Amino acid sequence: MAGLMMAANCALGPCVHVYTDPTTHQLIISANQNRPGSTFVPHPTPTHRARPTTVVKPKPQTWVPYKAVPIVHRAYRAPVKKKRATIAKAVTTTLSLSDQITRLLPGSKILYQPANDAITGVPVYLWSDTNAVFQVATMILGIAVSVEMNPSFLWEFGDGAKFTTNEAGGPYPDATITHTYKRAGTYTINLTISWAGSWAAQGAVLPVSGGAIVQNASATIQVSPCPTDFTR
Repeated sequence: MAGLMMAANCALGPCVHVYTDPTTHQLIISANQNRPGSTFVPHPTPTHRARPTTVVKPKPQTWVPYKAVPIVHRAYRAPVKKKRATIAKAVTTTLSLSDQITRLLPGSKILYQPANDAITGVPVYLWSDTNAVFQVATMILGIAVSVEMNPSFLWEFGDGAKFTTNEAGGPYPDATITHTYKRAGTYTINLTISWAGSWAAQGAVLPVSGGAIVQNASATIQVSPCPTDFTR
C-alpha cells in the first residue's frame, strides 16, 4: 500500500493515480515506477612507468700506453608513455517507467414521452440513455486497476421546476422522472449529468480525484393546451 500510493518516491513499488480531466470528459489512469538498471562509467586503469636507461662504459680491449681510450656515452631517452584502453565499470542506476491510459465517458441525450403530443395537465415521462454505471478494468505496469463511475442527474424542465436523482429514468410505466406542465408553450429541458466514483488496486480502494466529469444535454418540447372540456 505504501509503495502504491507514494507519489513522490516510487522506489518501493508502482505509483498508481486515477483522476479525471473535466475539460475533455476523460478518465485518466497513470502509473510510475522506478526499477534498477545498469549503466557504464569509464574507469581508467593505472599505467606503468618505464625506468630510465643507464650509461654503460665499454671496457678497453687493449692497453695502449700513453694513449687515452675514448669512453662512449649513450644518450638518455625519456620513457614513452603508452596509452592503454580503459575498462568500463558497471554502476547500478534507476530507470523510470511510466504509462497512461485514458477512457472517454460516453455522451447522453434526453428522451421523453409523448414525443409529439404533450399536453397540459398530463405527465410527461422523461429519461436519459446514460448507463447506470461506467466501469473500466485494465492492467498498467503489471498492476490490475478497476474503476467504477456513477452518474447523478439534475433535470431542469424549462418552467422553473427542477429535479435531482441518481437514476436515469425510463419510458412509461417507469415514473421515476415525470413532469406535468400547467401551461402550453415551448420549453427547453436541460439535463446536467455529473460522474464520480472510486478505483481499486492491490487491495486499496480510493476516490477518483480531479473533480466530477459534467455532461450537459438539452431538448425542446412543445406542450399543447388540453382540449378536454368537462360539462354536466
